[in-house]
Amino acid sequence: MFVLGVFAGAVDRFPLGAVINKGLTVRGARQHGRGWIPMRFDRLASRGLSTAHRATHSVSLDEAPQAYDMFKHKTDGCVRAVISPGG
Repeated sequence: MFVLGVFAGAVDRFPLGAVINKGLTVRGARQHGRGWIPMRFDRLASRGLSTAHRATHSVSLDEAPQAYDMFKHKTDGCVRAVISPGG
């Protein structure tokens, strides 16, 4: 990030001064949601796009506290748990 000038406070509540003082690198990008998201929702609804491979665990709503604990501590290889009322 390149910022020319002196910043003492927050820019739109973002601590830009602290970022500069710590020498951090901040990157940003735009995603084109208006162009891609509706198409992806349509493909998901028509079963043309699968997301099953993204879930490492599928649990029922009753098992949600245990799933959250697994995710938090990364036990049993839990990266993404899908919680649904029926399991």
